[in-house]
Amino acid sequence: MQRIKKYSLAAVFLTIGMLSLAGCSSGNNTAKNDSTTPKTMETKDLQDKIGKSDWVIVDTRSNDAFNGWKLDGVKKGGHIKGATDFSANWLKVDAKDKDKTLKETLKTKGITTEKNVVLYDANGKDADKVAEYLTKNGIKNIYKYDVKKWASDDKLAMESYANYQMLVPASWVNDLMDGKKPETYTGTPYKVFEVSWGDESKSPDYLKEGHIKGAVHINTDEVEEGPLWNRLSDDRLKKFAENNGITANTTVILYGADSMPSFRVGVILKYMGVKDVRVLNGGTASWKNAGYALEKTSDKKVPVESFGAAVPSNKGYIIDLPQAKEIIADKQNSKLVDIRSWDEYIGKTSGYDYIKPKGRPAGAVWGHAGTDASHLQDYRNIDNTMRNKDEILAMWKQSGITPDQRLAFYCGTGWRAAEVLTYADVMGLKNISLYDGGWNEWSGNTGNPANPIETGEPKK
Repeated sequence: MQRIKKYSLAAVFLTIGMLSLAGCSSGNNTAKNDSTTPKTMETKDLQDKIGKSDWVIVDTRSNDAFNGWKLDGVKKGGHIKGATDFSANWLKVDAKDKDKTLKETLKTKGITTEKNVVLYDANGKDADKVAEYLTKNGIKNIYKYDVKKWASDDKLAMESYANYQMLVPASWVNDLMDGKKPETYTGTPYKVFEVSWGDESKSPDYLKEGHIKGAVHINTDEVEEGPLWNRLSDDRLKKFAENNGITANTTVILYGADSMPSFRVGVILKYMGVKDVRVLNGGTASWKNAGYALEKTSDKKVPVESFGAAVPSNKGYIIDLPQAKEIIADKQNSKLVDIRSWDEYIGKTSGYDYIKPKGRPAGAVWGHAGTDASHLQDYRNIDNTMRNKDEILAMWKQSGITPDQRLAFYCGTGWRAAEVLTYADVMGLKNISLYDGGWNEWSGNTGNPANPIETGEPKK
């Protein structure tokens, strides 16, 4: 009371008036918020802001929650339609050029100083962390919202990816291994595999750095071989699955320090006919960031007698050279999508020391990738989780790639394209496949006019 007496009556009224202007508890109030502490927004106000050009709604939770998982006690999974994402987890990543990448991400998502920004979370922490970062970068008009309120209202929809269950959070894997029955798990036998190239004794990711308890190592040589690095024959793939204890009804969880090999094996397993294939979103880092331990002992493969289904049972999921040519010929309804760097696409480099020819299959369209054969930044967030659907589709639209078309993805030898195929599957696209041979196979007959090659920027 002593402090209040020191203020004049006019100052008190002035303060009340300012708070009324800055508040966001009712109506269509769009006043600027100059406070460093975000104001709380209620559901009715948030509904009014969605879609307005001077407002941006931001999901600050994990990528898994944005995709569709019910995390932190929310009643419905997914995100508010019209929201973009900027996860608080991204602020914890130790990455090269982190500050530059995050600032570019803000720009891409339209989170700028000119906008009113609504940050929402479900744990009461993520929005505050992102608000602090935005404030440091000159963004002042910040509000926050508890998404549990939206999710608990049966009249308000949340948007989830059609097959979000294909990318699992670390907590889901941990619950599964603790004997629980997490969301979307049907109770089938499961196996966890760490996937990387090389024998487990030589793999730095399995024994030296450690792996999820109980995880068995898969060497990518178990599913493909040179010189083309195509998948093995169907008979050999069947033996690979049986040797690893995998049947068509096994729930298979794949992960690694780099997720790309996991996606490669995952696509092959889906082609074979495994019904439930999952990849740990963000790989080993997401497991460690969640606070879960790794072990450094060897877990041996436990074989099964039979895969339990014909191989392949999902034949169209991977295609070969004849089908790739059919897709290129059907320009109006189909696209052969190049998941390589721009320099590989235009023929400046082959991208591989064992692939000499440069260029692309004539008629293929560029689908973006990363800076070289080991990167896929255009499809990943800074924590190596999947980039959001709207941004991927916008990127494709620039090359005339649309979800209603028949799409086959290729790269040099199938790794990058397998990851993008999985993302397309997560998003719910239907007529999609991996062209397994990719540039390595297509360019092998450089003197054959049946495999025409283009270089340079495509003609418009």
